[in-house]
Amino acid sequence: MLESLSSKEFDKELIGYCIGCNCGCKFIAYIKDNKIVDVTGHPSDRLGMGSFCTKGIALVQELPFSELRLKESDKPSIDLSNDIGIYVDRFCTDEELQRAFSFTENVYSNMLYVEKPKTIEIENIPDKKVILNISEPSYYDVMLSRWIIDAKQKGAKLFSAGAMFTNIMFKSHYKKLIEPYQFLSFLENIKNAFDIGHSEDEFINKFATFSTKLSSALIIIEDSYIKIDRDFVLGFLKHMKEKYNIDYIITGNITHWPVKNIKEHLKDIENHNVIINVGDMFRHIPDNKLESFSKKDILSLSHMANMSVNLSKYYLPRKFFIEMDFTKKTAFLDVSAKKLFENENSYTLLDIIPDVKNISHIKSPKYEPTNLNGYALFVGNSVVDDMGHYSRWLHEIESNQYVYINKTLGDSISIADGELLEITTEYGKAIFKVKISANIPNNTFFISNGFDEYQPFYEGVRPGVLTIDKSFIPVVRYRKV
Repeated sequence: MLESLSSKEFDKELIGYCIGCNCGCKFIAYIKDNKIVDVTGHPSDRLGMGSFCTKGIALVQELPFSELRLKESDKPSIDLSNDIGIYVDRFCTDEELQRAFSFTENVYSNMLYVEKPKTIEIENIPDKKVILNISEPSYYDVMLSRWIIDAKQKGAKLFSAGAMFTNIMFKSHYKKLIEPYQFLSFLENIKNAFDIGHSEDEFINKFATFSTKLSSALIIIEDSYIKIDRDFVLGFLKHMKEKYNIDYIITGNITHWPVKNIKEHLKDIENHNVIINVGDMFRHIPDNKLESFSKKDILSLSHMANMSVNLSKYYLPRKFFIEMDFTKKTAFLDVSAKKLFENENSYTLLDIIPDVKNISHIKSPKYEPTNLNGYALFVGNSVVDDMGHYSRWLHEIESNQYVYINKTLGDSISIADGELLEITTEYGKAIFKVKISANIPNNTFFISNGFDEYQPFYEGVRPGVLTIDKSFIPVVRYRKV
């Protein structure tokens, strides 16, 4: 028995794994009267190293017992012999994903399919001498931030680039804001700099020079940027590994199961008589498709009464990971865990879909590149994701939705903090309050993807109105309201 790490009174300690992100940190839950009174990171955990983030604490201690949680409902009778589509999210376990793919090839998600998300283990990051970080892991794969900073403290040269100044950027030796339409050229210029040994871009030149001289480099990149052109970016990473032995780690909302994207779902919807939604599919559906989706026989399994529950014909309470036996494989872990609490009034996909043990139809999905030119909308991760707004603790971190632009863009349309801006993309339009920020590059609009029209406390605009499940999208028009 470990020496207690909690100051609270408790009856017993239970050990589990958090799957709120890819890190899958091991935790200790302290139980009194069958309730969790405290949670701490497990000191022997190879990833969390004894730490446990705010998001993890909310997902383990607060949300499973929240008054906002979806309550008991009767299990409906659905004819699964009809053509069926299944939507899955990042909380789905490997058992659920395997069950989905055993039943149909029509499995959809806003997650990005990546067959090989890393070339090194996360604990080897501090041994790297040069790191190019194109991500903000403190927003999703939280403990990855700690490993990056450990590398810097051991002497690694830390470079950060992207469409937003972030926490890791401010801690970096070298930093660069990139307008979204320049990102693919940025990667191409890195490859060229290694080929010829020099670049006119001083940021790229220093990265190439240090990487070549120190021969121990790593690129960390999040799914948001890969979605611009998946094949191009993955091809770049493969080239840098094979030719220059530069390792990479892909982070963010990714999966090793070959899910189809939401855009394909929009095309296929008329072919599906039944849709099983595990998560919050409707957040990614544009306005002009909402009616056709909501007319279908849709069963939503959800932790909370989210947008999908409100628009579905049937719904069921969903188990939290502390209430289920599960296997989870991500970029950073491969674990099997046992339930900490019983909950007979909630369900998983395994309770809905029969196991037919047929996965011969699995094949890699197709991804269309996004043509970015000039003004672009960046719908990115933040500390608060869609689940976070059902947590009072996390909601306080980001209680209101804004569009962030820099001062140059604000001055060009004579708009100031708190004023309203209408943004139009090919999928729709929405109005946001403005925040002027020096952390955003030129010609770029940033909004958090963690809001929707059905969340508690304060409403927001869902990502599907403007981008479906993409992270970057061209802005067709913008105007002060």
